[in-house]
This record gives sequence, C-alpha cells and structure tokens, in this order.
Amino acid sequence: MNLENQTVIDVEVAEIDTPEPESIAIERWYSAAQIQSILDLSKSGLQKAIAKLQSIYGLDIATLRRGEARATQYSEFALKACKLLNTGKLSELRKLVEAAPAATSPSPAGTLTISEYTPALDRRIAELNQNATSTSASLNQNVMQLLAQIATENQAAQQRDADLDNAEINAAQNRGAARALAVFQAEQKAQAEVLAQLRAMKLGAES
Repeated sequence: MNLENQTVIDVEVAEIDTPEPESIAIERWYSAAQIQSILDLSKSGLQKAIAKLQSIYGLDIATLRRGEARATQYSEFALKACKLLNTGKLSELRKLVEAAPAATSPSPAGTLTISEYTPALDRRIAELNQNATSTSASLNQNVMQLLAQIATENQAAQQRDADLDNAEINAAQNRGAARALAVFQAEQKAQAEVLAQLRAMKLGAES
C-alpha cells in the first residue's frame, strides 16, 4: 500500500516537474552588458547577431531590442535567438523564429508606420530633387554670368593690347617723322648755306 502511494506521488511530482514547451513571450529584458556577458560576445558581435536575426530571419527589431544608446535593452527572446544562432542550432532557431510574437503594439506618437513612411519618403525625395534642380539651375546661371564676365574682361584686355600696339606704332611713326623732318631741315639749311656762298662768290667776281 505504501509502495503504491509512493508511486502515485512520484508520478505527480514527475508531471509537475516536466518542462512545458519553451515560451516565446518576451518576459524579461537585459542590458547590453548583461546579454554580452551571458552570450560571451563583444559589442560588435552582439550587433552582428542582432543584424542577422533581422536581415536573414526577418525578426522585428521591437521583438529583439528596445531603447537607445546606453539605455538599450535586449529581450529574453533575443537572448535565446542569439544563443541558438551562435551555437549553430539553426533548426531550433527557425522554430523559435516561426513562433516569434508579431509586433502588434501601435506606433509611438510622432513615429510613422510603413504605410505612412513610404509617402513621406517619396515626398522627401521629391523635395530633394526639386532643391537639387533649383540649385543646379542657380549654379548654371552663376556659371554663365561668370563666363560672360570673363569674356567681357578678355575682350577689354584685347582692346587695351590693341590700343597699346597702335600707340606704340604711332609713337614710332612720330619719332621717324621727327627724324625725317630734322634731316630735311638740315638739308635745307645746308642748301641755303651753299647758295649763300655761291652768291657771295658771284658778287665778288662781278666787282
């Protein structure tokens, strides 16, 4: 009789101690230092693991992490997923990912949902394109004005060079004319002196 009672008690204890299927609910959050210590990962290693869970397994970041900068916390779900990822238990990781809780919480005030974000992004791209076009047109106008100014200055410089050349030519011509006049005057003077001498000789002979 005692043996039967003991058997019943053992069965009941066994049933109580039997682990239930692993819950995927996010029940606890860890600081970055805690989760790095538990997983024996560096800061960059933890970030790479979280990035893989997002990019490869499509997990929502809200399921894995919350907060910013030093206040960043990682969920118990993130801890389990990173541990499976780092130990190479990919089949178990896929099961865990399939049972991941959907991000059903509403967007915080001031943030955009995906449906709101896409039009906002399109508007921002359009604004940037418009600003770029306006800036390009303004730059082109400034460049054209600068080129026109340079062309005007070059034309003025060429005109100054031409005027200087003409002035030098005129000065040279004037110097040549002055020398020619001096030579002509000297010749005229010499001729006048010769004529005077001839007249004097003729008058002397007649007397």
